[in-house]
Amino acid sequence: MSEPAGDGKRDPTPSGGRGDRRTRDSRGSRRGPKPGSARGPAGLIGLYRLERGDFELVHPRKVEETREDYEEGIELWKEGDPESARDALRYALSACHANLWVHVALGRIALSEFKDPSLARGHFGYAFELVERSLPRDFAGPLPRDRPANRPFYEAIDGLIECLTALGQNRDCAGLRALADRLSRGRDS
Repeated sequence: MSEPAGDGKRDPTPSGGRGDRRTRDSRGSRRGPKPGSARGPAGLIGLYRLERGDFELVHPRKVEETREDYEEGIELWKEGDPESARDALRYALSACHANLWVHVALGRIALSEFKDPSLARGHFGYAFELVERSLPRDFAGPLPRDRPANRPFYEAIDGLIECLTALGQNRDCAGLRALADRLSRGRDS
């Protein structure tokens, strides 16, 4: 997650993701993931195997369709209006409940601006669960942290750990850290 200039707030902008692996076919139209990629039902997060054996999350199309609302929310937050930012982000979330970037931003706002780790935990936890449900039971990665489409998942884990720590519920933190470590490197790393 990149840091906006000067205000210390995080900007979990959805950059890259599905768009960075699309190519143009002979007619000039855009193609999505290759056949055989695992995708969840419409509106849910899927999983795509990259050529070198790594995996990447595939986000619902609605994520891109709600980008303007998301960006408006982030801009309002940067301008120092967290309540309006929260409203804009909730509006984006109403159009796409599986938007990890919005959940992470709402979690960050709840934690840093409203000092509400319980609410923040709800957003981070929901984003974490959306991804967890999309992964096969025996999935062990690698799901690289540096892939743009994977970043909000790891940001959700980091936020969840921060919330659990603030709430004095440290018992799950080590497990979350170990899971993030294992998935980012893969089973054999």
